[in-house]
Amino acid sequence: MPLTKNGRQLIEIFGLNKPIIKEDEDRITVHAAVSRFAFLYEKVRNLVDYKDEHLIRKAAILRILRRQLLLEQDPKVIAEHLIRELIAARYLQNGVLPVSMIDRVSWIIYKLQLVSKVNAGPESHQEWLKAMIAVELEDVLVDASREKALVSFLFERIRHSVKMRGNGLDDYELRLQIYVACYRTLMKADDEIIGYKLLRAYLPEWLEPQQWMGNPRPIAERLVAVQHRISRQLSYVLSQRFQKAVKPWAVALNMLVETTDRKPASEVPAMMEKMEILKGEMTGHIEGKYATVKARLRRGTVRAMLYLLLTKMIIALLVEVPVEWYAYGIVHLGALIVNLLFPPFIMFMVGLFIRLPGFDNTERILSSADELVSDQEPTLKTINFPKQRTAFATSMLTLTYLLTFVITFGAIYLILGYLSFTWISTLIFIFFLCLVSFFAYRLRLGAREVVVVDSRVTLWNSLVDFFSIPILRAGRWLSQGISRINIFLFFFDFIFEAPYKFFLSLLEEWFAFAKEKKDELQP
Repeated sequence: MPLTKNGRQLIEIFGLNKPIIKEDEDRITVHAAVSRFAFLYEKVRNLVDYKDEHLIRKAAILRILRRQLLLEQDPKVIAEHLIRELIAARYLQNGVLPVSMIDRVSWIIYKLQLVSKVNAGPESHQEWLKAMIAVELEDVLVDASREKALVSFLFERIRHSVKMRGNGLDDYELRLQIYVACYRTLMKADDEIIGYKLLRAYLPEWLEPQQWMGNPRPIAERLVAVQHRISRQLSYVLSQRFQKAVKPWAVALNMLVETTDRKPASEVPAMMEKMEILKGEMTGHIEGKYATVKARLRRGTVRAMLYLLLTKMIIALLVEVPVEWYAYGIVHLGALIVNLLFPPFIMFMVGLFIRLPGFDNTERILSSADELVSDQEPTLKTINFPKQRTAFATSMLTLTYLLTFVITFGAIYLILGYLSFTWISTLIFIFFLCLVSFFAYRLRLGAREVVVVDSRVTLWNSLVDFFSIPILRAGRWLSQGISRINIFLFFFDFIFEAPYKFFLSLLEEWFAFAKEKKDELQP
């Protein structure tokens, strides 16, 4: 089979490798010893901050940016400290970025400072601005030209193959939702990353600050309206259905990229010409991917177990034991041990029994890859707009949904009461049950990132969903709240990190000074 137009386009994208700097430019370097200390710190901190691995660098940029904005006003100084900290923590390569990158980053930070001084919008808007800047900084510091080209390729290939039936969207909004779904499924982008992409689309002037730096108020006020517009797009009721429709193609494209990356560039065109050879190579890689997902699932399970165990120990020492001793004059050791060991045990069992996809899933990925490479239009997928329910039907369904909470948590309360749990032990047990259930659900979603076939709907699954949804919803709410009041993160970010990073900067200055003195001894 001759090489198709789409195959040639993909080969060009595969070869994208934009050089970051010119050979004669000075590069930003960090001493190896400082890097070891900083890397160790980040490893420990990330252990208690439960985030997806591909989002950790962005979160680190936002964390460092917030701290530097509190300690420093000069955007160039902030930029240099930010880049050096990221290199030291090994989020960026050492000795690769040019020194001129400091100026580029400082202009982005200065842009944030200008619009922040206007003080348009509430505090939540200011935090949103910092998150947008963190995404923009990562976009500048890390070359993602190939990833952007892949998203554009995927969108162009499938935008005519996803339609809506019923009272749906206009053509512009439909294309926008397809594009957002492509980014989410292909790059596993979160709301902050998608929000920045939409910000660039809704407010192109944001990327040309030289036009408005003299009078930032109009832009700052428009940013408030843009944030609301972005929030509406991100919370669109059918966004999950768009992602489900796009996912088989996105997974297939990822598998195709990873398969070709393992081959010499000279062999890729010949492999793309013969679909059977390509499918054979992809099959081997997909099976290896299943094993990789399983290994990452183990790591995620261990992280969640440690996080739950450490959090539970703190709560037991600070809350459960003192309250029980004060209220009852005794500590119920049985309930305390159950509350301590039950959450990590549940996480272990969940990680043990999550199943990976089979051959039918592999076949679906291969057929989707064939559609992407072929010059034919991919198979049409239709998204049905949900039927409008009457007020009575909506009320009855809402009442039934609330009833699931009463039944589920009522049954747990009665069982624990039968086991002689006190009210504080019961409250803590339910708290961690909800938390561990949500963590387990997130792990399951991670394991399903390469799953493109629908799960079978059975009576057992329906019953499990009926009783588990209240726990999952409560767990999601709790996890979001805990992320704001995490005592370990408070210790790291506000008590330990600033002096520790200051010590590392002094250490690096000393190494530089010692090197200068050593060079002076050279003949």
